[in-house]
Amino acid sequence: MDNKTKADPLALSLGAAAPIDWQSYYQMMKPTISMLVVVTVIPTLFMAQSRLPGFGVAMAALIGTYLASGSAAMFNHLVDSDIDAHMKRTRSRPIPSGKVSASKAAALAATLGIVSFMILFYGTTPLAAWIALAANVFYVVIYTIYLKRRTVQNIVIGGAAGAVGPLIGWAAVTGTLAWPAWVLFAVIFLWTPPHFWALAIKYKDDYAKANIPMLPAVKGLPVTRRQIFAYTLTLIPVVVSLSVFGAAGWFYGIVASALTLYFVWLAFVLMRTEENQRAMPLFYYSCFYLFGVFGALTIDRLLFIF
Repeated sequence: MDNKTKADPLALSLGAAAPIDWQSYYQMMKPTISMLVVVTVIPTLFMAQSRLPGFGVAMAALIGTYLASGSAAMFNHLVDSDIDAHMKRTRSRPIPSGKVSASKAAALAATLGIVSFMILFYGTTPLAAWIALAANVFYVVIYTIYLKRRTVQNIVIGGAAGAVGPLIGWAAVTGTLAWPAWVLFAVIFLWTPPHFWALAIKYKDDYAKANIPMLPAVKGLPVTRRQIFAYTLTLIPVVVSLSVFGAAGWFYGIVASALTLYFVWLAFVLMRTEENQRAMPLFYYSCFYLFGVFGALTIDRLLFIF
């Protein structure tokens, strides 16, 4: 028998265990979304005390938040695997494609959640840890398991879970919560529906096929376009309020206002022209928008500190 075709006795005795596909596990953590959540934490670390936070506290807040978001994302993949298998956009995800078993995904998601809680609890404050845990429970149980499959307002209510980054950051430094953190929470909360509905316009048929009551599939495209525009309008007073009431300075005020007005303009054009191909450019801009607003706030606070 050719040596190349001989079975390895050691391999046979240990079993033909496949190597762990770490890339698939990492994909399930939705790294881009998790990093976006981390970005929303950063400016509150500077705003809460008007000075640079301790390095240890800052790192614990950022790492703990990232792992908490990754844990929630993995649980989301796990719970939604039956839906994902019926949608063209998601059928190649790790669980429906068979790359990752549900039991291993659940074990890793739980581990990430426990580790994130411990990091935040002991590295920052107990309040920050409990906020992160509450957000994960809300996202997985309230949104993913219940709201997403039952109401057209799923993403509106569920958006609260993804908006807690500023609350975690503020609580991590002070152990309390104050109005600027809640304003930033509101920015993300109001940003979420137009961000997600723009994507849902493109995949309307996918959601209908999977029997998910997403707004474009239930209420139709004209209603969705109007709702997207309305939500972008609500961002204007909320974003500007931080500068008006003294929590942020001129740099943030100018940059954030310009970014918001352009967001509104894109939503208006989508609504007015009724050209659905404009939805994806709006979606991509919405991703940049949140990075831009919170990045501008971070720079603004650093300019104030120094």
